[in-house]
Amino acid sequence: MDEKNLDLLLTSLKNLGVSLTDKQLCSLVKFYELTMEANERFNLTAITDERDFIIKHIADSLAAAPLIPVGARLIDIGAGAGFPSVPLAIARADIRVTALDSTLKKTTFIADSAMKLGLENISAVAGRAEEQTSLFNSFDVATARAVAKLNVLLELAAPLIKVGGLFIAYKADDSELSISQNAQKALNMALREVKEFVLPNGDPRALLVFEKTAETQKKYPRRYSLIKKSPL
Repeated sequence: MDEKNLDLLLTSLKNLGVSLTDKQLCSLVKFYELTMEANERFNLTAITDERDFIIKHIADSLAAAPLIPVGARLIDIGAGAGFPSVPLAIARADIRVTALDSTLKKTTFIADSAMKLGLENISAVAGRAEEQTSLFNSFDVATARAVAKLNVLLELAAPLIKVGGLFIAYKADDSELSISQNAQKALNMALREVKEFVLPNGDPRALLVFEKTAETQKKYPRRYSLIKKSPL
């Protein structure tokens, strides 16, 4: 990573209130290199420019780092190539991260990258969120970034987190809150915070933070085909 882009990364993290050690910064740089290397073999991300990667993947992913409770167990739904799960695992050594994605090649990449980076606080699971019954009520925090509409995400996330746990949805803005009112009520998910910020390229972003206030009804989550066809 060239010096100009490294300065951009440091400035971006400072603006987000995220402080990293030199070792953690090196791990982020190495993860970029691993992603680009793997991207030549199979499609992981359309964002390959170094500057864009820093802004749209690393900085965006780490915006939620200050919101995660100390020692939390976190699940990243639809982790893709590892965003935000891998940057969060790098930045927050105190938390335990499960990267969940339905595409095996992506979870294999995450697990392989974690091994190469020496990250012992992240594991990867291949599967759909609504089918992970053994993981229900297991997590303090769930995250989702560029996965689905908010009302769909709430139904996928709520069963996985404990009562009192948090769901952090990465969005461009808060416009989807209006379509999620029924889902919030049905799933006992209460909006606690909207953290708005702007990426270094000027793109607006918002982290929508929900708290699970009571147990999820047994009828949720439904099959994904039904969730998608008839969202709450």
